[in-house]
Formats: sequence, structure tokens, C-alpha cells
Amino acid sequence: MVHYLRFLKPPQFDQNIKLPKRAALSALITITTDLGDAFYPGNLSVLVGIVTQIKTIKLGVASWTPGMRCLKIEIKIPLEYLTSRARLLFTCNESLEIDSFQHGKVPHVVSAWTEDFTGPKEPLSDVVVRCFHLPNQKVKLLEIREDNGESMARHIWDAAIALTAWLLNHKEQVLPPGKKQYSVLELGTGCGMIGLVLASMSQSQNCRLLLTDVNDDSLRLAKCNASKSRDGFNGVWETRILDWEEPQNFTLDQKLGLVVASDCIYNADHIPDLVRTISDLVKQSQELCKESAGPKILISTKRRHSSEKVFFRLMSKAGFKQTAHETVSMCDGYRESTGQEVEVVHIHVFEQHSKG
Repeated sequence: MVHYLRFLKPPQFDQNIKLPKRAALSALITITTDLGDAFYPGNLSVLVGIVTQIKTIKLGVASWTPGMRCLKIEIKIPLEYLTSRARLLFTCNESLEIDSFQHGKVPHVVSAWTEDFTGPKEPLSDVVVRCFHLPNQKVKLLEIREDNGESMARHIWDAAIALTAWLLNHKEQVLPPGKKQYSVLELGTGCGMIGLVLASMSQSQNCRLLLTDVNDDSLRLAKCNASKSRDGFNGVWETRILDWEEPQNFTLDQKLGLVVASDCIYNADHIPDLVRTISDLVKQSQELCKESAGPKILISTKRRHSSEKVFFRLMSKAGFKQTAHETVSMCDGYRESTGQEVEVVHIHVFEQHSKG
């Protein structure tokens, strides 16, 4: 499984500590799973760096050891490093490089960044930034902001990491080349990572991205991430409320090429509503373009409960046929070193054609 370096308390400069030509920085971090239900069980070196427009500077190293639930980091930073715009990096990458999906691999421990700041007196943001290198894409750097803390909500989950790696190797399967117009709708978007990955990969000048979730609060970070990513996106994007319990209240105005959902079937109580929502979106899209073929449905899931099987039964009952099923192995250095089985994320593609 992937682990995530998270800020329990955002990094901050202590204004009460007066040092000659230095500033005192403290942070409280943890290294945990996507759901926050387990901590990294092995030894890790956590490197702290400051990244300016010119260079990356290593500031110090802290040790994470087995049994830890949190780690307090305290560092003294020369003021000369804080005279221009910069951001702080907390990572387990010894080279201080950006987390990358090179060769289709997923990161082992996802690094944590702050927003840009200038000087020790400027308050640091209350979000954690994830930076990912997308190899061989027009947009090579993807930044995703998450809420701080251990809450499950508005965080990147393993299924999104795995789906990103899969998409980079299956681009033409979900984003056909030569399409003048192409619309992608993401269900349960959360931070908006998958929708923004697809938008970054699209070659269409008229790609339309719809990021949907249950309410405005759930869409808050998706809006932020989309607005900050617009420079690399040729098409248009929008966020819209889509409540799976009331899909009839959501109206499409353009046919869809793809509907995508990542880690949205872990709660069996919501699965019937999710399938009804997918069916309604497909029906609306078919009616708009007066074609029998509907959009592809792309589902990424890390199987957590046997109850999730009901999703596939209901999809089949609703007339959807699974046209592809692949798995992505989750990089886990600790499991590999101790001979344990590495977890996988399942990628499913469905299609539906109307009768006649």
C-alpha cells in the first residue's frame, strides 16, 4: 500500500524564538495509510527541504521509527533562504525529487509540500500540497491540495494514485485521439485528482471536465485545484453538485465520453444509488447525441469488503458489460522487504449499449 506524509499541525515559524540570522521552524507530521487506519511500520528518513525558483536546499533529516504515530520536527533555517518565494518539502525521497509516476510506478510514500510563502512572518497555509510528475504529458506537473489532519475526507486515496498510473499507460483507451469535443465527468471527485489528470492528458482543445460531488463543501478543494491547474488545461472545467440519492436533479447539456469514479464503492449502502446515477448519466448522454453507444465507465477500487461485490451485480443488472479489468500493484517497500504480499487496486471499464 501507499503511505502518505501528512501534517497533523501545519509547519510554522516560532516568532518567539529569536536567533541570529536564523528562523525556527516546527512541524508535527505522521506517515499513514489513505484511510489513516495504520501508521508506517518500519524505519524511514524524513528529509526537509526548501524549494525556491532557483534551487532545492536540504535543511535537515528526522527519523521515523516503528511504533511511531507522529513525529515532531524542529529545524533552524538560515534567513538568507527566506528572502524570496519558496515552499517547504517534507519527503522520504533522498534526492528531494518530486514524486513521479515514471514507468507506471506509484510512489512509495507520498511527499508533503506547503504552499508558496515569503519570509518567516508570513503564515503558512492550512492545506498540504501533493506534487506529482506526469511523464510524457503536455502538463508534466500536477499539484493537488488536501486538507490537513487525519480525516478520511478530502484526501487522496490509493485508488486515485493507482488509477493515475494506469491512465498514463492507457491514454488512448479512455481518451481517443482526434476527438474534437470530449466530456469527462468524475463522480465523488473529492480533491479532483483523477479529473485533473485526465484533463492534463487530453489533446482536445475542447475537452470539458465536470467535477461532481455531493455538496459545495465537498467540492471546495476540487475547485481550488482546478483553478490552480487551468494554465495547463486547454478545455473548460466546472464543478457541480451531484447527489447520488437524487440523480434526477442533475441535467447534462453535452454528451459524455467518459464517466470515472475512484474508490467510490467502499460503502455498500451507497452502491445502489451510485449505479442508478451512472445509469441516469448514460441515458441522458445517449438522448443528447441520439446514439445507442453511451460513455465508457471507468471505476478504480481498492477492495476493502466483500460487500463491494454488489456493485458488479447491480451494474450487470443495469445492462453494463465489463470490457476490461486490470490490476495495479501498490509500491510498498516495507511489505516487499518483509516478504508480505503487495496490495493491488482494481481498474474496471464498463460500457452499455441500448437495446436496438
